[in-house]
Amino acid sequence: MKLFRVVKRGYYISYAILENNTIIRLDEDPIRALIRYSENKEVLGDRVTGIDYESLLKNFQVNDVRITKPIEPPEVWGSGISYEMARERYSEENVAKILGKTIYETVYDAVRPEIFFKATPNRCVGHGEAIAVRSDSEWTLPEPELAVVLDSNGKILGYTIMDDVSARDLEAENPLYLPQSKIYAGCCAFGPVIVTPDEIKNPYSLDITLRIMRDNKVFFEGSVNTNKMRRKIEEQIQYLIRDNPIPDGTILTTGTAIVPGRDKGLKDGDTVEINISNIGTLITPVIKRVKK
Repeated sequence: MKLFRVVKRGYYISYAILENNTIIRLDEDPIRALIRYSENKEVLGDRVTGIDYESLLKNFQVNDVRITKPIEPPEVWGSGISYEMARERYSEENVAKILGKTIYETVYDAVRPEIFFKATPNRCVGHGEAIAVRSDSEWTLPEPELAVVLDSNGKILGYTIMDDVSARDLEAENPLYLPQSKIYAGCCAFGPVIVTPDEIKNPYSLDITLRIMRDNKVFFEGSVNTNKMRRKIEEQIQYLIRDNPIPDGTILTTGTAIVPGRDKGLKDGDTVEINISNIGTLITPVIKRVKK
């Protein structure tokens, strides 16, 4: 099942797309629907017509119907430095060291992964909605990642695409600035759908591709396969929920291996495209916030 959500005349309406492309309007909260589906593959709702899903993906809005983020996640968390490439690229910078190693090299080799709080619902956007560059950042990057939607016990309810937008200049300046680098309005995009685990046969064989478009041209492009992930998703989840109760619908994003250089920072007017095989493509425009 693929779950997505639309706004129609200002009201949220939830839908589920089944394997035969039948669209069903859900009779319950989408997070509850994911839990129900995980338990017995049951979907409560009625078949509807008049919604052109492919047009919504392409155009973001058709008539008075606009696609948005699939759920309102009560919490979004992140895990970092879970790929070798991330450790290498982040360690190229002039960053803090511990016993001769950069903090990124240290956490990559450590038993405990990096886990950080990322966002609340009002800081998240969906397909076709704008991510943001902080007003005080001159080097902000998209971070394309596979994300998992969890229940309160850490069970995976679904997979989605996430952009963990990060002000890299703030993070590199001082690790204590990580929350400011990671958490602000427009710092997180996910969607366009949540795909249930029965449609993702192997989460460690998915291709992730990032494209930054500038002036209608490809400004940056990179790709990786999740088989390069060193810290497995199950390990990340276990550390997330250790002594840390999470609500149903919590999202955990699992780290990136595509790290554009300092000369590839986002600018106002760019468009970010992230594709993950078996899930789809998340497209978001970029805005630069203005200092007040």
